[in-house]
Amino acid sequence: MKTIEFNIPRSEVEELVDQTAAYTGARSEGADGERFDRVATADTDSPFVGRFLSEAFNTMTERLKEFVTAADCSGDSLRMSLELSDSWDPSMAAAARAALVSYLAAFVTFRWMCLTMPGKAAEWESETIRHAVALERNLFHRRPPVRIVQPTITDNQ
Repeated sequence: MKTIEFNIPRSEVEELVDQTAAYTGARSEGADGERFDRVATADTDSPFVGRFLSEAFNTMTERLKEFVTAADCSGDSLRMSLELSDSWDPSMAAAARAALVSYLAAFVTFRWMCLTMPGKAAEWESETIRHAVALERNLFHRRPPVRIVQPTITDNQ
């Protein structure tokens, strides 16, 4: 079995959510300062964002339970260890990490939009599902077997 470990700082995901929420609030149709202030996250919103992030992490841990050997979201980092098939391609580790970070950020953004801008929530829900499927596809990816062909010597040579 091959082991892959993720150690994702909470601040990395929270920064992505902050940027996305601010951009969505600023660029939404009929945007004004009031809408931006309502949609963009602030320091006082960190309990919501933190709770949504823990929920996202726990949901993905449950979804990947056949691979998960350890998971912890109690500190400043989200840590997850997975055991994958021996034929899993380790060159996919960076893509798997990126898909997990994107999933976490999309999930938190989805939950945040449910509170602040319900019209955008469905869009972020589908984005969450897309990233979850991408991560699962990555983890199930197997390097195809390579057959070693021995050269044959014939009498005509």
